[in-house]
This record gives sequence, C-alpha cells and structure tokens, in this order.
Amino acid sequence: MNTDLNMKVNVLPVFTYNFLHVNDSAINASDIEIEKLSSPKPKEVPQGVSLKSEVSFEEAGQIFRDNKERILSSTGVPGEPNGDTSARDKEQALRTGMGIDVDNLMNSLGVKADVYTVEEGVKVEKPIILSYDMQDGDGALSAHVIHARKNSEVTIIMDITSDNEAKGFLGLSTRILAEEGAKVTVVRSQLLGKEFVHFDDLGGACFEKGAIRVISLELGGKNVWTGCYTNLSEKESDFTSDMGYLRRGDHSLDINYVADHRGKKTNANMQFKGVLMEEAQKTLRFTIDFKNGSSGSAGDEQEDTLLLSQDVINRTMPIILCQEEDVDGRHGATIGQLGEDLLFYMQSRGIDEEEAKRIMIKARLESVARMIPDPELMQRVHYYIQNIV
Repeated sequence: MNTDLNMKVNVLPVFTYNFLHVNDSAINASDIEIEKLSSPKPKEVPQGVSLKSEVSFEEAGQIFRDNKERILSSTGVPGEPNGDTSARDKEQALRTGMGIDVDNLMNSLGVKADVYTVEEGVKVEKPIILSYDMQDGDGALSAHVIHARKNSEVTIIMDITSDNEAKGFLGLSTRILAEEGAKVTVVRSQLLGKEFVHFDDLGGACFEKGAIRVISLELGGKNVWTGCYTNLSEKESDFTSDMGYLRRGDHSLDINYVADHRGKKTNANMQFKGVLMEEAQKTLRFTIDFKNGSSGSAGDEQEDTLLLSQDVINRTMPIILCQEEDVDGRHGATIGQLGEDLLFYMQSRGIDEEEAKRIMIKARLESVARMIPDPELMQRVHYYIQNIV
C-alpha cells in the first residue's frame, strides 16, 4: 500500500524558544510504499519465553492499560497517585519517545505486533535475535511488546541492515514492561542503506527494582528518527542507555530520550557518543524528569560529539525537570572539532590529520559496539566502522 506520512514526533516535555527548532520534529513523506506490517521471527524462542505472534497493535498494548495506575503512580506506591489525578488519568498508559503519532500510524494501518513474555524467575541466557534484512525498495512497519515478569532477565537484539545503496522505509515500535526485579536489555544495530528513511520508537516502564537497558548504534540510513521514554514507576528502578551515532553526507538524525522518575531512589544514566561529517545534521533532546515523589533519585545525561566539518548542523538540548528537592541530576555535553593540541601530538608521532580523524571516529563508535552481546553481530559492526573513512 502507498501511504503519506505526516507525523509530529520527538516533542520536548517542555517547550523552549521556537527559533531554536528543537521543540519537536516532523516526518513528512508522500507515497511511501509499505508492504510488510509484521515482524521477523527469531530462529529460536528460548525456554521460558512465550511468543504470541501477530496480534493487533491495540491488543498488544493491553498489558500497559491493565497496569496504568502503577505505571503512572508518582509515589511509587500502587494505588497512591500524587498530584492532579484527573490530569494523570488523561496520560497514555505508556508513553514512547517519539509520541502518540507513531501509535496512531500503527493502529490506522493495522500493524500486527509480536508479544514476548518472559516467565517469572527465568533468566534467559541467549539473546533473542530479530533480523531485519531489508532489500532495495522495501517498506515495512514492525511492532513488539516485551513483558518481563518478576525477577526475569532477557536480551533482545535487533539486527537492522541492507545494502549500502539501498532505498526504502522501516518503522519500528517497541514497548517494554519490566516487573519487580526484572531486567530487559534491548540492543539495536542499524546499518541501513544511505537512502533509507527509518524511525524507531521505544517506550518502557519499570516496577520496583526493575531495569531497562538500551544499547543502540545509529550508523546508516538517510533520514532517521529515534526516541525512548522510560517510566521509572516504582522505587529503585533503573534505566541505562548507551548510543553511538554517525551522520555523514546530507543525512539527518533526530533523537528524543526521556527518563521519567516517579518512584523513590530511581536511577537513570544516558550516554551519547557520535560523529558528524560533511553536511550532516543531528538534533538530540535528552531529559531527566524528577516527578513529585521521586526523592532519593539520581539521573545523569552526557553527550560527546565530534564535528568533522564546518558545514554540519548540531543541536543538543539537555534538560533537567525537577519537582523534588532530594535528587541528584547532572547533565553535560562535549561538542567540538579535533583540537590543535591533539592533532599536533598525533602528527609528531607520524599520524596525519586524516588518520587522526579515523582513529577518533573508531574510538567513539567502537566503545558502544563492544557492548553488543552477540559476537557475530559485534564483528560485523566493527567491520562497518573500520570502513567508514
């Protein structure tokens, strides 16, 4: 089917000056051909994990509506919401980083979702690998729900790739519920062709001592949007994110990550490392939001970006919102070109400027690539990085 995309995405939790062009982003594309409305299946579903395939997007989200009161509780205590209850009830049961327009797209086109449920106490040793081997001209939408019951552990790897010259469209939605003591790791390796349009939307909620970790590499595609909204609903829940990104040519990347602290003693750590080359553009919004009732919580958000051209456009918007006094919030960004002192040091040891650039690119991206738990995929990503310049 051919579809026109007109979506408002990656909206900041609070707006700033319009002239900065960071309050939100838009996906506008006409006559996008979308043929696939379901997800690839893993070669193996591990013992202790059940897979319910191709249910409606609306039905797949029922687990979040059933737990809406716990997810949106700003005290971390089930049944004891804090603040304006009527306003709270208007919120989505589970917000995602890119926003409601992605859900509306999935519902309107009848996308089918796969629901993975990890049984209580099961610690899945091998990762579940989902391979998106996109071909030239492909158009697809895909949705997953990952439900980790109490004290379970699971890793999901999304291997997204195509030929370097390929053109197409891929949109992903992933929603996660980590119950008490559960740990969910999502690994994304995106190596799409240089003419692909791609978005990846993620939302999660953690109950008491639950944890979500996201490891992602955004290295391919032409125009890419990604977002992650994690609701730290109950006490001592945890969110960790590590992203490596590369933009070159006239390619663009738009990012929106939010850690929503609601429970007491929750923790969030978001790290972004990237490289911008030639005429590339990147916008990063990352927010730590300490809600009333999140006392004792801590959040840290950091970015390290290397600019290798005078023509790149970089927008970075670190935000801390706070309704609590007893919290620890930190943010920072290191953005710039290779320093003259560093270049002089390398050149004095026989390393020219181009080789110095290659070394710095690899250092940033490979620090994230080393976190991939699958040896075969990690090797492919390393090979991709080695051949960037």
